[in-house]
Amino acid sequence: MTIRAVIKAPSELCIYRQDLQKDTYSLIKEVDNTVTKSGMLVTLDLREVKLITAAASVLLFATVSTCQLMNRNPKQVMCIFPKESNNSEGYRYIVKTGLARALHSGELSKLDELVDQEAFFQSSNNPFKHAITTSLMLADKTEFDPIQYELLSTAIGEAMLNVHHHAYNDPLSSIEEPKTNSSKKLLVREMGRRWWQCAWYDYLKHEWVFIICDFGVGIPQSLMESYNKLNPLIQIENKEAMIKAFTIGGSRFNRGGRGNGSEDMKRAVGRLCQETDNLLIYSGGVKYQYSRGMVMPQVNMLATFFGGTLIEWTLKPKLGEE
Repeated sequence: MTIRAVIKAPSELCIYRQDLQKDTYSLIKEVDNTVTKSGMLVTLDLREVKLITAAASVLLFATVSTCQLMNRNPKQVMCIFPKESNNSEGYRYIVKTGLARALHSGELSKLDELVDQEAFFQSSNNPFKHAITTSLMLADKTEFDPIQYELLSTAIGEAMLNVHHHAYNDPLSSIEEPKTNSSKKLLVREMGRRWWQCAWYDYLKHEWVFIICDFGVGIPQSLMESYNKLNPLIQIENKEAMIKAFTIGGSRFNRGGRGNGSEDMKRAVGRLCQETDNLLIYSGGVKYQYSRGMVMPQVNMLATFFGGTLIEWTLKPKLGEE
């Protein structure tokens, strides 16, 4: 009989709130370490989870999926889910949203099914194809007006391209001759330059949340290394690198018309959008927040964080408003 390590999740999983961050990241780390360092199979017990927010959901999906794909075993991590009869809140957050299905989609064919069936939780490593399928899904399931839809679709497409061109690559390599970062070669060999995403509707706030997450080197690290190499007398740190990355021309590739992709990501929550629309980014130990009307983004260093990047747009549909 194969022995599985049982890991019990806390009742609340959230990376937005400081009081819940530590326990959430501890769970993610424990799952990853048990699989990658101890080489064990894992049973993740989610039965007592009462709350799991959108970003934590995608991060959990990405972690479990990575453990499954890297070991070529869809049962590397198996989950026990809440039942509606004794935990209706957890059932709503985990089962009804489709997160449960995503957590048990531990092989490429199952992940492809999530895309084909327009599930809210998806994963891909092909930005050119997937940007189109995601845009079609959003057109079908959301109620954005034409301007909101175009801005969000453009922002999402740019985020996917960034994963492909930057997230897993050596910061000093070019798009024309990309080189995989030495620390990410095994990930790329097994999974490609992969990301995980979700479209989440908050029925209480009447808002759509769209998230894309990768386990690459991180935005600050990617820009910092290339910038400091080119400017040895003016060294920048993580926080400044994140601000620079989301400033016009701040990209590593700001020649020949490139360098405006970050502006596309910000424009989705810009002046043509709602007051409550928001862009939130976690990357390289930095939290970046920008919303309509802000002259400067709010940027903070984090004591606890994960390796990679998570980008989240929160948008309230305009249609149906008086």
